[in-house]
Amino acid sequence: MHVAVLLAGVADPKKPLPTPASGDWRDLPAATALAYKLSPFDEAALEIGLKLRDQGAAASITVLVTDGVRDLALMRAVAALKPDRMVGLCPPASQRGNPAWLAHHAADLLREGGQEPGLILIGREHGDLDDGMTPPYLAEAWQLPYAHLALQVQADPEGGWTLLRSRTGQDETLHLPAPALASISNDKSNRLRHPLMKNVLQAKQQKFDIVEPAPDVAATASVLADAGPAQTSARGSQACRMLTGTVEEQAAALAAYLRAPNHQTIPSGATQHV
Repeated sequence: MHVAVLLAGVADPKKPLPTPASGDWRDLPAATALAYKLSPFDEAALEIGLKLRDQGAAASITVLVTDGVRDLALMRAVAALKPDRMVGLCPPASQRGNPAWLAHHAADLLREGGQEPGLILIGREHGDLDDGMTPPYLAEAWQLPYAHLALQVQADPEGGWTLLRSRTGQDETLHLPAPALASISNDKSNRLRHPLMKNVLQAKQQKFDIVEPAPDVAATASVLADAGPAQTSARGSQACRMLTGTVEEQAAALAAYLRAPNHQTIPSGATQHV
């Protein structure tokens, strides 16, 4: 059975974001200087796919990379884990995080020999800026049975899939028929393995097929009008104020402080520490 894994790189948190050469921050995802890493959730999805192949439950694995597809280091890191087939899909900046665009363009690329995958694995926040909406949207668009936040996946003797997930105070076991789609959350049981050194060296010579569809204005009802770094305030820019005294005195001081214009005054009955 064929298993497909959808991966999306995220900006390497250990490196500062480079300013796009154009000066337009909407062009950041396409910046050649931007380093990408797999999120822990996508790493877990890939590891589960590799485990299914190791167990004989998957005859082959197709990996589709979207965000970060232009980052050779990311592509080579994935290729070093030896998926049977690997392809890139380059979303335009205006469609980044748009599940409708992904559903439209990814379906054909996931097929192998014209056959639909028996299971599609995807990180729970695939390239959608932490919205978590892409996996269920794809399942609905592709009319597939869906389970979210799975930690483990096993093949059923009857041909479907058994998934384990943790809920508040309990673990759940779900059964899905094939084909199906599952979003994956990270867990110590699905940490991504390290590649063999010989595979790392081979990946450095590998060429990658990258599909870059023409812009489709009709694919979205919204347009990214502007983007920029998040505004942050310097740490310690506001004084820490501590109120002392009895509980009644502290309550009265706090009430007076909240009522004061611009929060600038503290009643004399309380002590202020900065």
